[in-house]
Amino acid sequence: MWFSKIPGYIFDKQKTPYLTEAKDLTLAQSQYELAAYGVFVGTIYGIIGLAAILSIFEGNNLIHYFWLFASVSVIYSIFSVIRKYELFSSYIIAFAPSVIVGLCFYDALTKNSSLLTMTIFVCLFLLSLKYGWRISRIVAWQRYTGEFENYNIKNEKA
Repeated sequence: MWFSKIPGYIFDKQKTPYLTEAKDLTLAQSQYELAAYGVFVGTIYGIIGLAAILSIFEGNNLIHYFWLFASVSVIYSIFSVIRKYELFSSYIIAFAPSVIVGLCFYDALTKNSSLLTMTIFVCLFLLSLKYGWRISRIVAWQRYTGEFENYNIKNEKA
């Protein structure tokens, strides 16, 4: 079955080095981590973009255009980070989940939600900020070392 491969993936040092410092990651490890994060964030913003497009068809509201623009920007930034290790794009995708969690927290705050709900949102918000900072550090370190440029040159020659 497919779930028999999950422990091999989770405990694989090459594909899931989430406890390794950003400066100690190899290029392959950083690419695996950025790709996994990109799939996660891209899925969320892809769904938001689809919902925004469907909402635009129902009625013209400026907020739907904002969410469509944000979704396209985040998805473009994901590809930009994975292919070119662009630092500004890494900031966009690093803090994109924090925006969603922050808006959910605000919504819960205005509706007088329970303390447990608020605590969960605060923890998710802090976790998304911390992991977003890690993503930015990975991209910054790979740009600093310039290791990704050699990889892209090898792939273009092949």
